[in-house]
Amino acid sequence: MYRIYKNPNVVNIEIDCNLSLEFFPDIKKLAFFESAVPKKFLLKAQNKTRQANEAQVVVSSCTQCLTTKPKVLFCANKDDLIKYTLKYEDFYDICPVNVFEFEPLDFKLPSFDVERVFFSSKRAFDFFVKKVGMSFLCNKKILSVGKKTAIYIESFGFSVDYPLIYRSSELDLKDTLVVCPKEHGLYDSKAIVLEAYKTLKSADIDYYTYECDFDYALLTSPLSFEYLKSAGFEDYLKRVKKHIVCIGTTTQKAVEKFGYSCIIPQEFTIESMFKLLEELN
Repeated sequence: MYRIYKNPNVVNIEIDCNLSLEFFPDIKKLAFFESAVPKKFLLKAQNKTRQANEAQVVVSSCTQCLTTKPKVLFCANKDDLIKYTLKYEDFYDICPVNVFEFEPLDFKLPSFDVERVFFSSKRAFDFFVKKVGMSFLCNKKILSVGKKTAIYIESFGFSVDYPLIYRSSELDLKDTLVVCPKEHGLYDSKAIVLEAYKTLKSADIDYYTYECDFDYALLTSPLSFEYLKSAGFEDYLKRVKKHIVCIGTTTQKAVEKFGYSCIIPQEFTIESMFKLLEELN
């Protein structure tokens, strides 16, 4: 598991590399991770440093990680990285890259009444209702990007419709309030677009460095690819030996434009990406 040694100024955590992320502690103090420590454990640290002598916590590994599980480069936000690493780390050697984080935007509702509201993600719904409140949605027809988002919104007591296959440019959203991130892509030109939040490159993306090859790569949005490149990690995709899996057609087009071959799951969700890996294995 892991052992903790408390010194006057520094806490040393020695871990078994095969430890589940579930049992690794959340670290709030400034932490230094030795290079041999699997990068998934970085996800549990709020503050990191590259200088061991500056750290209040030093994490080291007591065994080398010897695994024959498929190695999966997984590019997403921290919440999803933790959620799906916990779910699938028994089957795959997850190599996470925390590519982006989110920031709410100040926005105003349209001055006229709208009958339909479309949410591009669970996150868009959360940012919207946090500012506006749920009462705005009463007596509105609510639509969502897909089944997962629909189920989430329905848990608050709303009825939600969603397309079976999502392609933003093909949805009929005329006179619909579209709640989405700032980098929203293409929607119906007659839609009423409301940008509720923006996506930023993660402040700690540079900590997720890898020298190894990967069996697969999972890219969860066009921005995950863009930020991977801007951090100098584009060569990671050149080290993928089997398949690059994109969450949907928009991400696939963004990646293939740079000469990479990609595949997509039947449904455009992270869960479906991992189900596709099961089929490929």
